Amino acid sequence: MLGDGVKPLPLSFLEWQVQLRAWTMEQRNGAPHAGVAPLVTVRRPGAALGVVSHSIICGLLPRDLDAKTKAWREIYESGIGEGSRAVYDRGIESLKRCYRSAADFDPSSITTMLSADSPLVEALRAEARCALVFYVFDLTDRSEIGRFRCLHMDCRASVLEGGSVYDNVHWHNTLFHGPTEDQVVIHFRHLASWDTRFGGLAPVVD
Repeated sequence: MLGDGVKPLPLSFLEWQVQLRAWTMEQRNGAPHAGVAPLVTVRRPGAALGVVSHSIICGLLPRDLDAKTKAWREIYESGIGEGSRAVYDRGIESLKRCYRSAADFDPSSITTMLSADSPLVEALRAEARCALVFYVFDLTDRSEIGRFRCLHMDCRASVLEGGSVYDNVHWHNTLFHGPTEDQVVIHFRHLASWDTRFGGLAPVVD
């Protein structure tokens, strides 16, 4: 849901993220690519520049949120008796069918799951405004997945301890890492995007 300054992610970015995740499911058995590991830059009083950058692995939210949450929970609960590897493999097969079209995902959201007492969570509780920096540096790979890019995204973050978005990210994470405790979900809502390659600052609108 948009509003309160929230704007859709650039379509080219969302299409790239979906294509990238489909590729990692097929070619790397789900191992993350640098393109899904942005830096989160947030205010930190006392830091040299007044901000600190933290690395995360980010996720996309499916539009059919509750249905996907239910499906992922069922994969885990029906398969864990066969071991965590069986659950992982079934999770990969499920995600291979998910990453097909940008239209299947929330157009304004990025998420991650973090320890509730992590410094980044502490900072985001104090200051919701932040930036996500997606940086892929490979000047030889000209494919859409691997080509060089540097995107700075202004976002507003919410720290979630429950609710439908929390449940979806929780069960997605559980498929691959098992149950976790004392975790929160960070829900980043997109405000604006900038292309910062080679010292530039060009608005990304498409």
